[in-house]
Amino acid sequence: MRKPKHEHSDRDRIFTPEHIAIRLIAKVPALPNDSWCDPCFGTGVFFNNFPSQNKVFYEIDMGKDFLMCQEKYDWVVTNIPFSRPKEFIEKMSECCIKGFGILCLANSMTATRLIKLQSLGLFLNSQTVLYIGSWGFGYRTDFLVFTRTQIQQFETIKDGALDI
Repeated sequence: MRKPKHEHSDRDRIFTPEHIAIRLIAKVPALPNDSWCDPCFGTGVFFNNFPSQNKVFYEIDMGKDFLMCQEKYDWVVTNIPFSRPKEFIEKMSECCIKGFGILCLANSMTATRLIKLQSLGLFLNSQTVLYIGSWGFGYRTDFLVFTRTQIQQFETIKDGALDI
């Protein structure tokens, strides 16, 4: 059996370096009293650096499954398990009040998912392309921030039907 190129055999446990998490959190247009949720605590680099004490986390390995969450938070921000983009994108959109920030493989945010999010009133606010050498793989990852406010510099061109 061929081993993966990267040192991690579990695609869902590839952790964000703390200095990167800090830079990504700064891209979220939050207000000082906003509530924050980290759906995938991992090593805590997002949760521990949220700019508020009004924050909660979930972590399946600690018995707190975000996919079972019934609460709402102003901002939901995390590095999602790479094997489950659909479930996490849907749940993050359900649980956010103002928006969410998601670190995911670039191909996780399909045109169909973008259109679905727009239909739910969530619009792409910013995109950051990342190449994290310590992850040891060549896949592009993106940090995408979606907000309930549509900004004008992004345009979606849809030609033909897409099954959403």
